[in-house]
Order: sequence, then structure tokens, then C-alpha cells
Amino acid sequence: KERKEDCLLVVAPERMWKVTYTSVAPFASLGWLYLVQGIPYGLQDKFIPIQLRSNGLDYSSVSLLKVLLVPWIAKGLWAPIVEVWGGRHRWLVYSLLGLALSSYAGSYMAPDDVVGIGCVLLSLNVFSAVQDVAVDGLALHILPNNQLGLGNTLQVVLYKVGCLVGGAGLTHLLAVTNWPVTFTILAFLYFITAALSYSLRNKNFLIEPCCEPDTQIDRYIAGTFSKNDTLHHTKEVTCQGPICNVSQQIQGYSLVKQVFSILKEIIETTGTLWLSAYVLLYKMGERGAINNMPLFLLDKGLSKQSLAFWNGTVCQGLSILGSFYGGIILTKPNVNIKTVLIKHSNYRLAAIIIQYFVIVLLNNFEVFGNENIWIFHVIGIASLCSLSYSSGIISTASFTLMMRVSRECTTETQASHYSVLASVEIAGKLLFATAAGFIIDSVGMSWTFTLFIILCTFPVLVLTAMPDHLCHLKEE
Repeated sequence: KERKEDCLLVVAPERMWKVTYTSVAPFASLGWLYLVQGIPYGLQDKFIPIQLRSNGLDYSSVSLLKVLLVPWIAKGLWAPIVEVWGGRHRWLVYSLLGLALSSYAGSYMAPDDVVGIGCVLLSLNVFSAVQDVAVDGLALHILPNNQLGLGNTLQVVLYKVGCLVGGAGLTHLLAVTNWPVTFTILAFLYFITAALSYSLRNKNFLIEPCCEPDTQIDRYIAGTFSKNDTLHHTKEVTCQGPICNVSQQIQGYSLVKQVFSILKEIIETTGTLWLSAYVLLYKMGERGAINNMPLFLLDKGLSKQSLAFWNGTVCQGLSILGSFYGGIILTKPNVNIKTVLIKHSNYRLAAIIIQYFVIVLLNNFEVFGNENIWIFHVIGIASLCSLSYSSGIISTASFTLMMRVSRECTTETQASHYSVLASVEIAGKLLFATAAGFIIDSVGMSWTFTLFIILCTFPVLVLTAMPDHLCHLKEE
């Protein structure tokens, strides 16, 4: 009996450690993948625009940088392909290797080679968008409903940490090294991540789903090959001649049919149209203000170093803090995401209205003099900080709502549904952010910020009209 109790005392801690490891490891793995995914965006969003504007480039040309984010719009189109051909894990490893090679290619570019650097950034965006599809699919696969808030907090917070690394982090690294060394270190980071991701194939926490298979899935795929059936058929059946060709044609036809079935279910899922309208609009005015207010302050005498610190480090840190706080809010049982979004969308609107008055006063009144202009710099920076914090909360809540609606789909369609919604969200940000510079050059900053204010009211109206049953996080 004593030996049995001693044995239990020895085994219990090991079992407890195993349970703790298997519960923490999925979040640690997903978090790291989201972090490295955010680096390319930070590289081209925070550092390069300020450098170009300080060299005299107009707003229109700076805004054209957003075109390099176009692969993220197409993410929803190739998400079904990632789901059907190859599997999420394989695409994850391939995309990370692509990021490593693209970063290494960047080490051979000259710092003033705008075309070459643009090609590297475009390549980084392509592979990071593919990585996003694969990682979102894994998150939807392993996280239960009552952990979606925590999972999306990790996604938003660590993606923004990656943006901080890609912006301020690489800037400081470049200051102490040089261009080739900076991009070589970045390539090494992606290569190590690819190797670690390859090893996850043998880890159960990225293979086992969060719940047992649903019979609805079986009914959904009743007329087609499932992904597992296709892989099983490919492994076990070997043939030659015309019979094999016919079999391969049937497999190809079934895969194409499955892709179209996934797209059909995405459109028909309850809440898709409401959420598509919301995510298309909710970042337009916000991103226009966040992207252009720092450039306006730069034109009005704020130093590049001060702007890099406040906008690149402090505001990004507040955005991360807001995302973390948003995740805490969403951990409450039966929380209504709609209420959270409306509240902080109104705070965001107030911050942009303050920025509008700062712009009007600085543009139209010279009586303040240069000795008092620092007051408006402080107000402008404070409004950017408030806007960044509210933006973080809104982002976490919005992505949680997107994942909540995507969980209404069958397992094979969830990642594709989520990717389509994310593509719509990016399309809204990208198209307007690209056009914002041309609007500023055409009608001026004051009228453009009036448009930003109007755009920030539309998401509140959509949320108010959205059915309540889509916006509750219920514990399973």
C-alpha cells in the first residue's frame, strides 16, 4: 500500500505537468505564429511612410504603399484551396519558408531601391497571408467556444507585437547593424519558426479537435469525398493505365466540387451578410485617421524622432493593451459583443472628432504662433493614443465576433468562412487607405477628416441593426 501511494505521488505531478503543457502549448504555438505574421505589416506601415514623407513624397505616393497589401484581399479566395489541397500544416510550413527566403532576398536589396524593396514587401505579404489562412484554420480547429475570446486576444495582441517588432524593432536593429544583417536576422527568425512548425506535426495539441465530430458534417459531405477520404484513397490505392487516370479525374472533380460547396456554405451561413457589411466599414475611418494624422503632425513641425516614439512605440503599445483588455472583457460569461463594440466605437469617433478640430485650428489660424504649437502637438498625440487604445479593444471584439459566426459552419468550412470575412475587412481598410492620400491632395486634410468621421458612424449603425443572437458568447 505504501509503495502504491509513493507511486501515485510520483505519477501525479508528471500527469499534472502533462495536462498543463497540453493546455498551454496550443496558445503558445498560435501566439508565436501570429507574432511573426505581423512583422511584414509593421515594416511597411510604421517606418517606411514616415521616412518617405520626411523626404518630401506626397500623400498620394505614400498611400500607394497600401497596394502591396492586396494579397490579403485574395486570402478568402485561396482559403478553400488550402483547406482541400495539402492540408493546413503543410501550407503553414511552406509559407514560413517563403517568408524566410523573401527576407533573405531583402538583404541583397539596396536601401534606396524602391522597386526591389516593394517586391520583397509584396512577397512577404503573399506568404504571410497564406500563413494566416493556415493558422486561423488551426485556431478554429483546436479552440472551443469558451476560449475564443482568449484565442483572439492572443491573435490581435501578438500580431500587434509583431507589427511593433517589424516597425520600431527593426528600426533600432538597423541603427546598430546594417541593412543586410537586419534582413538576414529576419530570415533566420522565419527559418527557425518553419522548423518548429514542422515539428508540430507530431504534437497532439495541433491535431486533436476541440470537440467530437458533428453529424451535421457527415450530412454536409454526403455527396462528395471528404478530405480524409481523399487522402486515404491516395495512400492506399495504386494503379496503372486508364483505370488510374479515371480515378484521378474523379478525385480532381470531387475536390473542385468540394471547393464550390465550401463557397456556397460560406454565403448561406447565418450572419455572414451582416458581418460582411460591418467588417467592410468598421476600419475605414479609423485607419485613415491613424495613417494620416501622424503625417500631418510631421508637416506641422513635430520631429521625426518624437513621432516615431509616440506613434511607433507608445500608440502601438496602447493598441496592444487595448486588445488585451478587450480579451479580458470577452472572458465574461454570456458577454454581448455588440454592446462592447458600440461603446468603444463611440470612443473612437470622439477621438477622431478631436483630431478634426486640431487640424482645422492649425490650418486656419496663425494667431497661435510657433511658440504655442506644441499644445496642438500634445492634443494630436493624445488623440492618437486614445484612438489606438480603442482600436485595440474593437479589433479583439470584432475578430472574436467573426470567429463566433464562423463556428456556425461545418468543420471543413470554418477556416474558409473566417478567411473570407478577414479578406472583406482588409479590403475595406486597403481600398480606402490607398484612396485617402489622393483625397487629401484633392480636397485637403480638413474635408478628408470630415469623411473619416462620417465613415466611423456607419459601423455603429450596422451594429445597432445587427441581430442580438449573433453577438453573444455562450459557454459550452
